[in-house]
Amino acid sequence: MSIFLSYKRENQDAVERIVRGLRGAGLAVWWDQDIAPDAPWEQTIEGELTKAKVVIVAWSQAAVGSENVKAEARRARNQGKLIQVYVEPCEPPLFFGERQGVDLSTWSGNPGDNRFQAILTAVQAIFASKRPPEGVGYRSAKRTPWGVLTALFVAVSAALGFVSNLGGARNAVCAIAAINETCVQYGLIAPMVDPAVARAEARERLMQRLTGTWGRMDRDCADSVVFAVTLGEDEVYRVRRTAPGLDSIEQVSTIDTDNDVVTARETLPGEDGRREQWEYRPNGAVLALRDAAGTETTLARCE
Repeated sequence: MSIFLSYKRENQDAVERIVRGLRGAGLAVWWDQDIAPDAPWEQTIEGELTKAKVVIVAWSQAAVGSENVKAEARRARNQGKLIQVYVEPCEPPLFFGERQGVDLSTWSGNPGDNRFQAILTAVQAIFASKRPPEGVGYRSAKRTPWGVLTALFVAVSAALGFVSNLGGARNAVCAIAAINETCVQYGLIAPMVDPAVARAEARERLMQRLTGTWGRMDRDCADSVVFAVTLGEDEVYRVRRTAPGLDSIEQVSTIDTDNDVVTARETLPGEDGRREQWEYRPNGAVLALRDAAGTETTLARCE
């Protein structure tokens, strides 16, 4: 059983203290610093988040503004495995503040501190399928009374025309915040997607399609280049290309998710003083590259 740490890069030092403390207590902890350079970033995070028994979300001003952190927190809350901590004073996002959390904004890393011990107690309780103490941001994943009512709606709705949304009845009922999640659970409506979250996820998917090892199609990967994608603290993606005699870091300037095109420019100038610009179009097992002069090269994904 493992613990997943959700946080914003600006708070890496504070979160690292939490990781050290939890690992020092003999607990398995995963955070994004454990991602291998050549691993698919989005898929790795998705897999670890799904596997985790406990998700600790470290709130801060930056984390509150991060759609990725909020999405991870929502999933953990809905699955009954969320613990909230505050690594700096801030107002939590809507629907999270009422469940409180442990204030670690002044915690120095002492594992004997009562605040850290409260987190350990909560983690161990969730691992044992028990309810942790109050005040750590936990909410049971058990069905609410509204969920029971919605299940009853499902059972009789065919006869009443509810499932077919007769007169818009289904949409009207499922728009009620208290039962919206349950309607989604039973397939009565599609989940509501925040446009900002959808855009961020589409950008991530496209960038991760660029990640990996690519080689010339006519050389059977004899000469290959490794592409590694990272997201900096400034929320800007960077692409690192490495190969024998090549180590180039490029800053992504545009991500066109409609046409699957990524444009990036080298961060350091070459010997001629110029910073090369590249256009990448990943399409499954094929990657098309185009330089500033318009010369195009096609690469194939190497196993």
